[in-house]
Amino acid sequence: MSSLPNYYSIAGNQIRRWFTNPRIYILVALLIILMWTYIGPIIQFSHASGYRVSSWLFPFLSNFAYTQMFMLFGVVLLFCDAPFVNEGQPYLLIRSGRIHWALGQILYISLSTAIYCLFIAAVSMLLLIPNMFVSPEWGKVLRTLAQTNAGQEFNVRLPISFNLQSSYTPIQAISLSLLLEWCVGMIIGLVIFIMNTFFKRAIGAIIGAAIILFDFAIFNNLSHYFYNFSPVSMARLTILDPSGLSLRPTPMYAIVFLFSSIIVLSIIAVLSVRKRDIEISPQI
Repeated sequence: MSSLPNYYSIAGNQIRRWFTNPRIYILVALLIILMWTYIGPIIQFSHASGYRVSSWLFPFLSNFAYTQMFMLFGVVLLFCDAPFVNEGQPYLLIRSGRIHWALGQILYISLSTAIYCLFIAAVSMLLLIPNMFVSPEWGKVLRTLAQTNAGQEFNVRLPISFNLQSSYTPIQAISLSLLLEWCVGMIIGLVIFIMNTFFKRAIGAIIGAAIILFDFAIFNNLSHYFYNFSPVSMARLTILDPSGLSLRPTPMYAIVFLFSSIIVLSIIAVLSVRKRDIEISPQI
């Protein structure tokens, strides 16, 4: 337990550097533009219908392949400078030791991914104000968009899934989608960390992008059985099959698979730091 503050010090030091990193501000701006592009037409539909929109849009943003892809490319942009060895890190590495330093970086990836996912969920709600209402139900606007083509007149491009609404309550959907999206972000961050430790820094971003695009390869060309090996696919609730009667993964399988992957990748990340020389790299 005495080493726990060291982990938080290492992770906190990295997060504090966000405020001086232009890349983070660019990422925030791109995310807001992306969400407004898809949420704006829903707000217009809400005004026209005379009903407010419930706050549960994040499950649909993470469930749509294109918005999810851009959100996860944001994770690649967030962690592309792994293993995060800036000018202050050698001192922390010597002081804490390689293993503790590596665990601090893993904690940073974990906290950063959580902040990233929660930021997207929060902004998706804030953009609805003042046309939002808080309810334990999906609400008339989302149910109408899911069951009719009324949204076409307002160019609503975000698919509002009736199957998702039928299978989950809003609280279940947002909780599970946030958990799964966090897991996928963690996996991508750890893969980038490991690849950049062994190879040039661009390799990690390329592999991270390949993991994201593997989902599209399955959708267009491969059997749905391969969803069982695609972390990105498992974060989309309509891909999961709660009944377990199809080739698609169940929610429990997805959780076990993703958490197991995080544990294995974390072990590899620690071992990679122990066996490789750590060089200072300029901030991207």
